[in-house]
Amino acid sequence: MTQLLSIDPESHLTFRGPFSEVVTSTLTLRNETDQTVCFKVKTTAPRRYCVRPNSGMIRAKEVMEVSIMLQPFQYDPNEKNNHKFMVQSMKLAADESTPLDEIWKNAAPGTVVDKKLKCQFELPEEVPAAPPAPESAPVSAPPNQTFISTEKSNSNSSSAELQKATEQIERLNKENANLKKRVAEAAGRQVSVADPPITRPRTISFSLYSGAHRQVCDLIPFPR
Repeated sequence: MTQLLSIDPESHLTFRGPFSEVVTSTLTLRNETDQTVCFKVKTTAPRRYCVRPNSGMIRAKEVMEVSIMLQPFQYDPNEKNNHKFMVQSMKLAADESTPLDEIWKNAAPGTVVDKKLKCQFELPEEVPAAPPAPESAPVSAPPNQTFISTEKSNSNSSSAELQKATEQIERLNKENANLKKRVAEAAGRQVSVADPPITRPRTISFSLYSGAHRQVCDLIPFPR
């Protein structure tokens, strides 16, 4: 079947190290038809990559770039790489407001066009490679590899980021509570030191005259 999208690169996705951080390779999709084309991206290693966008629609003669992000890992040049990607495309016959999931679910047989690409890893010469692994019996690749949608891997990545942010917020809240407690204790100690000394009560006397007799009475002391 004739390809609906012009894909660049055509056959290989190259990821250049070092691989201690996320490495991104860009896939350029160009719609060569006169109709809107929908697409989605699948891979044989969904846990190793994050794809944005992993599906969408491209109008006639328009171009869209897809970022494929390889997650950090320990690179071993002796390890055989069998990672592959597949770009599926289909002309959009339904209304563009129809959800993409429903469009793909109801796709008629023979209307979906597949394009497969292999992945290759390159390490700069100035970056030393990992020591070679001990020799072992060769492991043959499975004859049929399964391409899995990248939507789930993107969701797992977002969930991990959300959990990490939540844990950080909880830690900051605990630190804030401890700081408030320490400030309150320090303020209490300052109030105790700043209390004024107790003034010794004074006694006030006054005289009562009753006829010819004079009485002197002491009042109950009261603070100043």
